[in-house]
Amino acid sequence: MVRKKVMAMVLAAVVSVSALAGCGNTAANSDQGAADTGTGEAVAASNESGDESKENITVSMFLQDSADQAISTDLPIIKEITKRTGVNFEFVPAPNTEDQFREKFNVTVASGDIPDIMVSTYRDDMMKVAEQGTFAVLNDYIDQYAPNLKKILDENPEYIRDLRASDGNIYFMPFIGAVRTFKVWMLRGDWLEKLGLDVPVTLDDWYNVLKAFKEQDPNGNGEADEIPYTTRNTQAGVLAFMEAFGISGFEANEQFFIEDGKVKYAYTDPRCKDALEFINKLYNEGLIDPEYATNDTNVWLSRLTNEISGACQDTTARAYALGTQVTSANEGSDAYFVVVAPPKGPDGTQMTTSQMQPVRGYTAISADSPYIKEIVQLFDYFYSEEGSLLMNFGIEGETYTMENGVPTYTDIIAKDEQGRSILSMLNIYGHREWAYKQDIGYEDALLDKTYVDYRNEMEQYIRPTIPALSFTEDEREVINSTYTEIQTYKDEMINKFIMGKEPLDNFDKFVQTLKDMGIDDVLAVEQAAYDRYVR
Repeated sequence: MVRKKVMAMVLAAVVSVSALAGCGNTAANSDQGAADTGTGEAVAASNESGDESKENITVSMFLQDSADQAISTDLPIIKEITKRTGVNFEFVPAPNTEDQFREKFNVTVASGDIPDIMVSTYRDDMMKVAEQGTFAVLNDYIDQYAPNLKKILDENPEYIRDLRASDGNIYFMPFIGAVRTFKVWMLRGDWLEKLGLDVPVTLDDWYNVLKAFKEQDPNGNGEADEIPYTTRNTQAGVLAFMEAFGISGFEANEQFFIEDGKVKYAYTDPRCKDALEFINKLYNEGLIDPEYATNDTNVWLSRLTNEISGACQDTTARAYALGTQVTSANEGSDAYFVVVAPPKGPDGTQMTTSQMQPVRGYTAISADSPYIKEIVQLFDYFYSEEGSLLMNFGIEGETYTMENGVPTYTDIIAKDEQGRSILSMLNIYGHREWAYKQDIGYEDALLDKTYVDYRNEMEQYIRPTIPALSFTEDEREVINSTYTEIQTYKDEMINKFIMGKEPLDNFDKFVQTLKDMGIDDVLAVEQAAYDRYVR
């Protein structure tokens, strides 16, 4: 297949405007034409601006690394991008855990040595840096040089709310997801069968199942070595049980929630104490991972593949892959995971706030980069039909083939000899979630129909979270000066409550300390921003 180039800068020679005239209208005048042809209109727009062509450019990119494979210019998908576009990369990889990633992000920004491209899923961090002038304003660049993205935004104006800063500008090109269901509850289905257990529904059911996993040797090795529930999401992974009480502590944007039109904070809510009592009970009885606070993906996976743990909360794709990974690591194992509805709480609450927003990744360009236009054109290519196939499925003939018009993963991806998941294999080939539009077929192709059905069934339990809000400079100052310290204190105290290092009789004192630290001021800011949003 002939590969189109994404921008004029990567052409081998200058192509005149007259030579391009037959290719269609310019990017500024014909969004649909550009979307259909993928990259040709961006090339035309660049040449019509009178730019001198260059062979190649090299851009530096800061992005979160994958636990499966360190990012490298030698990875097949990255090499394919360079082959198609002429854009070379110098990667500045960041850790794949939230705290370490955000720390490196802040250190990088503070250094003043900003890479050409910075990619993050943490909107507030990116907005703060953008409004300080670190990132380029992209409004006009998108209008002129990103016809594929512009078409998507014109058709989905709600995306612009998530991208627009309080100053009215757009600083980011988005990763746009297609799947809504995110973390789901899963257990070893074969362990349930072996122990004669029903699928748990209520919190009491979950307690009884985890206790049976702990005490009845479901892995069959004759040792009391089971750690029933594990997580790779540190504190957030065990706080998932809070949802049965009607509140959430999983992600920062979920800790604030809307109830009767008011913005509330999960950790000052009386229901938080009830939730912590239950989680503390699980911890004290050894039913949740005692090392949850420091676990990473590798530890989490080893717990499951070594058949030490049999329950967790993670993505549907992981649930599908884990059975294969466990059986590959344990000869004769019949392991499989079932996805179940969220635990039903004491008052009948059965919900999850774990969900994927349509816009959930932000790609920014340094205001000092000499290649702003070219980078915009590069990422706009990934919103085109051709670029979308590359970002969603990889390289045709290598990671996927077209069967009856549907991308289908090859055996090298779908049937790895080491039992690694399809998602892991794509990451090993260089797949990363920077700016592009996800195709739901990407995840459907990761799963068999049972797990596609699981994922779709879980949508009924999703409770919408507080929307992505934009803050004024004064409001952001309140958050920046107050909330970071609150978060640090809150995380320390929540771990102490869970581990029993702090008695839950002191919960009211904890709440008062949060108020003394200014949580009510933060809530007032959140309320003001939310009121503007709904107007």
